[in-house]
Amino acid sequence: MIDYRMSYLINKPYGVGYTIQEIEEITGMTAETIIDQLGKLNEQLQKFSYEPVYWKKAKIYFSKRVSEKWLELHFGKLETEIFYSEHERQALVYLLTFIAEEDLSVYHYQEFLQVSKNTILADIKKLRERLSKKQLNLEYSRKNGFYLTGLEEQIRIQAHQMIANVVTSISGKWGLTKGLMNYSTIFEADVRSYFFETIKANELVIVPSRIEETIYFMSYVLRRAKTYSFRVDQQVDVTLKELNAFSASQQFLRQFPEIVDSEMEQFYFTLIFMTITQGEIRDTALEYLLECASQIIHEMERLAAIEFKAYRKLLLDLFYHLVPAFFRIKYQFSLANVLTEEIKEQYGEIFTLTKTALYPLEMLLGKPIPDEEVGYFTILFGGEIGNQRELNRVIRYKALVLCPSGISSSLIMQSELKELFPTIDFSLTTTVDQLESIAESEYDVIFSSVPLHTPKKTYLVNPIMSQLEKNNLIRCVQEDLLIPGIVVPSIDEIIEILLPYIELKKDVTKEKIYRILNRKMIKKLKVKEDEKPMLSELLTTDMIQLTDKKLEWEEAIAYAAQPLKTQGKITEGYIEAMIQKVKDYGAFIHIGKGIALPHARPEDGVNQLGMSLLKVEEPVLLLDDPKHDITIFICLAAVDNEMHLKALASLTKILSNKENLEKLLAAKDQETIIQLVKEGESL
Repeated sequence: MIDYRMSYLINKPYGVGYTIQEIEEITGMTAETIIDQLGKLNEQLQKFSYEPVYWKKAKIYFSKRVSEKWLELHFGKLETEIFYSEHERQALVYLLTFIAEEDLSVYHYQEFLQVSKNTILADIKKLRERLSKKQLNLEYSRKNGFYLTGLEEQIRIQAHQMIANVVTSISGKWGLTKGLMNYSTIFEADVRSYFFETIKANELVIVPSRIEETIYFMSYVLRRAKTYSFRVDQQVDVTLKELNAFSASQQFLRQFPEIVDSEMEQFYFTLIFMTITQGEIRDTALEYLLECASQIIHEMERLAAIEFKAYRKLLLDLFYHLVPAFFRIKYQFSLANVLTEEIKEQYGEIFTLTKTALYPLEMLLGKPIPDEEVGYFTILFGGEIGNQRELNRVIRYKALVLCPSGISSSLIMQSELKELFPTIDFSLTTTVDQLESIAESEYDVIFSSVPLHTPKKTYLVNPIMSQLEKNNLIRCVQEDLLIPGIVVPSIDEIIEILLPYIELKKDVTKEKIYRILNRKMIKKLKVKEDEKPMLSELLTTDMIQLTDKKLEWEEAIAYAAQPLKTQGKITEGYIEAMIQKVKDYGAFIHIGKGIALPHARPEDGVNQLGMSLLKVEEPVLLLDDPKHDITIFICLAAVDNEMHLKALASLTKILSNKENLEKLLAAKDQETIIQLVKEGESL
């Protein structure tokens, strides 16, 4: 995705040359970043057959297309590829009305969403039904066009819910950005820039996952606040003024002097900041929430009949989460996309206990705690209760697991690493391009499948490791982190010591001894069985291909993915995305031993969960590099970060087993591969 700051250039006259220094002043980016972004911009322009950016006499020239097609260039998709779901259409109709500065008609909605008049009329009818349950209305008059009626507070809360629900998809982000660009090509960029400046200047710690929805919500509220103001009662005024976030709100809004009632909006934006800001122990105005956190912990200890050993750490962790939760619940900023039912399923007993233990917060708020919020507290307590079971724990480190696509390879790594290092918290898993959005205070070390430039201690690991690689990693991590000054001998060292004194039986290899010792020495994690499909349910006969054709690596990926496309599980765009990932990030899909795991993100074109396998007779050189010769391509189409985990776990076991791997690489037919898959599931 092109950096949002490049949008400052589309507001400038085209056909005029700019030096790198001038672009630095316009965008606020460094020369190095600008050159990188220009390269990406030209890639997109060439991809869509638009006139590229060009250099002439030390100046850079942009064509009119850069301005006209900015959304396509920014998101890397043609507008004809954007399709809104019914839910997204209704949300965008509401939000367009929310910020309208002109009379809106059905035609305006129809033109914006590129759908028929009947579709818009049906959407408006359903939207009105939804809004009526919130005591809101989408009204229409010939004089004023479409407009919203109801309490301004509720109108804004509904806008927040709409944005939170659609911002998770490319089409949703496209629509949100397009809606703002109807009024200003650089407004969203300004809001983003001022938001990050404010966060940095006021040393606020923001929950990373909430940043996107908050920036869009702020942008839409700022447009609306030019005409409609929010009113806060006087009692709340006093409370908000005491918060550190109030000065942040004042600083932020000084950049937007045109809004109707600056003081009232200062209070409102303070609320917005507080719903996404981690609790700050130095903020004396929040002491009552620190006391509430203490009461909740004691309630949980009583109800669960346990004693939390790391009480102060838990108190701070709970307080950090309690602060934004308190403001979200109190002012109805509901959470979106929370897997509440899944949390109840996995942590049923803890969920019930947590809901009861939150009684002090319920009393403080004077209202019930929504299940979505209870779910987050449940995860926090569930993790801490799990920690209680760990004996002789010296320290618990937080690790960040990184992968270019953040879906399968990172999850394989996460599964492997959890088993190797049960005293390290591997709950934080994300993509490489999201690294900068995560505060360094959130993690201690990084496990990555690609090289990184970071001051944090980083371990470069393959998604699937051999036993020797696991042993070496265990030793390195032990030396660096787990037991300073005391190093437990690695498994290979133990075996090397024993071998001169023992005689190996027939068919017993070092690798086999490694595996047996590893099982004994490493604590096994108990994973609850669920409804996720098994590997054999995904890699069926129609999903497995063998060929003696000589293929280029791009052809091999496309060939391997063909069964998924034939059955409608993926689109052609997903195949292109898998290939592009390799071009962008290198041979990261090579997970070792001649196995490649091509994949991209769900939003790149996955319709249904699936896996397909291609075995080639003649090895394919990934990126034409002899170091990456591939015999088996296994394409993964993941719909989310969960459903394919059981299948990947089985695959990991098969590929980690030397004997099974050799059999797989030597397989001559589909039946042999299927048999190996089934055997692997029982390992």
